[in-house]
Amino acid sequence: MTLSTKDKAIRASFSGRIGDFTLDIDFQMPLTGITALFGPSGCGKTTILRCLAGLHKMPGHVTIQDEIWQNETIFLKPHKRSVGYIFQEANLFPHLTVHENLLYGARRAERHNLKETFHFNDVVELLAIKHLLKRTTTSLSGGERQRIAIGRAILAQPRLLLMDEPLSALDQATKKGIFSCFQRLHEEFHLPILYVSHDINEIAQLADRIVVISNGRKVEEGFTSDIINKLGLHPPPNTSYQAPTITAIVTNHDKEEQITWLDYNGKKICIPIQNSEIGAQITLSIQTNI
Repeated sequence: MTLSTKDKAIRASFSGRIGDFTLDIDFQMPLTGITALFGPSGCGKTTILRCLAGLHKMPGHVTIQDEIWQNETIFLKPHKRSVGYIFQEANLFPHLTVHENLLYGARRAERHNLKETFHFNDVVELLAIKHLLKRTTTSLSGGERQRIAIGRAILAQPRLLLMDEPLSALDQATKKGIFSCFQRLHEEFHLPILYVSHDINEIAQLADRIVVISNGRKVEEGFTSDIINKLGLHPPPNTSYQAPTITAIVTNHDKEEQITWLDYNGKKICIPIQNSEIGAQITLSIQTNI
């Protein structure tokens, strides 16, 4: 399924070689929402992000709405591309506080005369990091560090946010908390996000659109639910299998990590933060591979 003409806001195509690897791809995404690049390790996902950011020069075209970043005669250098890049590991400045790390992104935007679309207080509130502002980055947990990295990237006022498997280095409990931040970021800031992952469960929950890649080439692209069903990337939704359920009790809300803790027969369970009172019952569906 292709985008309508008026929605062809971001288009990219690259064709070239890096050693023995060949990339030959053309895809497009709208100016809002999350588009996922999905495929196995080594299929070219990170290379595509680096090409979009201008960190790797490969023959191709990049157009952001009416602005050309790359074609046969134009190649904007990385610092001239309005891109926020979130890596697997949060690359924060250890000699700066959280507040100073965030301001680094804002000052970068000022140097390049970028309009302030995303405001400091709004970003801090969305990421739930106000209590961390005076901390040193070396004292933060993995999830906290990734939140700060996201905030710094947004405050640089990007037109496009690139995320390279941002959850892969985090444990399951921390993933659940930061996952809700991605969803709010998508819903409230209307910033186009290109999200790289090889986890189809992440993509199914987060992405509006998906580009499936194999061996440096596009296999399919379109609405996530359509492509997942077309390629059979998960069990059919109308299967006769019924997932078992359990009922657990809410014991605590961790606003810092954005998770809710439950008790089930003396065992602790964490889920994305819920708007439920302590002591309330929550029914959980248990998904298994069938």
